[in-house]
Amino acid sequence: MSNLALGIAAGALWNLASLWCLARVLNAWLGPKPSTRRVVGWLFVKFPLLYTLIILLFRVPSLSLAGFGAGFSLVLIAAGALMVRGAVRSIPSPHVR
Repeated sequence: MSNLALGIAAGALWNLASLWCLARVLNAWLGPKPSTRRVVGWLFVKFPLLYTLIILLFRVPSLSLAGFGAGFSLVLIAAGALMVRGAVRSIPSPHVR
């Protein structure tokens, strides 16, 4: 696997994990059964653990930082597009008589 491909894969996977943790934080905070304990738990997973992981990833000499940024950005754009798509679909259509 090339340095660029490794960077893209690492960036995409890291951002997927980060977004997944963020979704869990928001669900624990704003969901049907809010729980401060779960919010704190997911924040602990997201910030100390994931950010320690990213520091370790950036120390890998064969990891392309440009690739990491590209993978991170692709996942972020895809997640944003899915959110917009879901928001547009939830808009009620006007009834025309």
